Formats: sequence, C-alpha cells, structure tokens
Amino acid sequence: MTESATDLVDAALFDRDRLDPESPYQRSGPAWGAIISLSFGTFGLVTAEFLPASVLTPLAHDLGISTGTAGQALTATAIVAAISAPTMAIVTKRLDRRVVIWAMTLLLILSNVLAEVAGSLPVLLAARVVLGISLGGFWSISAALAMRLVPSHLMPRAMSIILTGVSVASVCAAPIGAYVGDIWGWRA
Repeated sequence: MTESATDLVDAALFDRDRLDPESPYQRSGPAWGAIISLSFGTFGLVTAEFLPASVLTPLAHDLGISTGTAGQALTATAIVAAISAPTMAIVTKRLDRRVVIWAMTLLLILSNVLAEVAGSLPVLLAARVVLGISLGGFWSISAALAMRLVPSHLMPRAMSIILTGVSVASVCAAPIGAYVGDIWGWRA
C-alpha cells in the first residue's frame, strides 16, 4: 500500500500510528530512553528558568536597569508558563506529542539565544516570555507523553525519573549560574 505525502504528514502530526495495532511504530516495552530524555528536557527548562536569579546584579548593570526590574523578567517567565500550560494542552491536543515536545525544546533554545543577545529589557522580556511558553507547554505535555511511553504500572517510576530533572536543576541552577557568571559573565 502506498501512502501519499499528505497521509504521511497527517500521521506524523496527528499521531495516527499509535492507534493502529499493525503500525511498525508500536512499542513492545517501556521506552525508558524517551523518559530519560524528558528528564533532561525538564532539567534544561528549569535550569533556564532559575539560573538568571544568580546573575541578576550583573545582568541589570549591563542592561542599565535596576535589579528589581531585571527580576521582573524572571517573574514574566513564571506568569507566562502558568498561562501556557493549560493553553498548550488544549491547543495541541490533536498533535503528535513528540512534535510538540520538539517544538517546546526549540523554543527553549530560541529563548536562550534571545536572552544571550539581549541588549535591552524588552528583548530580555521577549526571551523570557518565549521560555515561559516552552516551559508551560513542556510541563503540560510530558506527563501525557509518559503515559504513552510506559505501561500504567510503571507510570510512578517514569514520573519520578522525569521530575528528577526538576529536582537537580532546582538545586544546581543557581550555584552553576553564579560560578559561570563570575568566570565568563551573565551572557555565558
């Protein structure tokens, strides 16, 4: 049977293969590699969220703003993430979760690049808003994706692995940010 390009794109975007028991993409066991990848993703996102807290003073000085104003960029991330988490779950409900996770990861990279080149508060805020969208989207999708990657009796273990990324980043982001910021500056 030959498939048209439209059928292939639809299958990729709308994850139809997971519903087809004869699909070559059906897994026979838990996908622990994918779960670990989600853990690394949460680590990267939470690190990007918390790391700037340790370099607020040099960041504010470099942008010519107060430390309190620079801190509002971190607040913007949290507010946007809180709004985007339920929104992304609704907006992307028909899309393949793998595509959504990749898109959120690309937004994380874009936000970090924007923050690195930020020469003004509006650019920094834009970078942090993009990070908030990525953070909320990733969080809202990762648990649903984990349910597809492992059997239900392994779900607690899978979620604990994914959330390990959050724990490690929460503990390590600020000290690493302070150390790297002291050596190479806040843009590093």
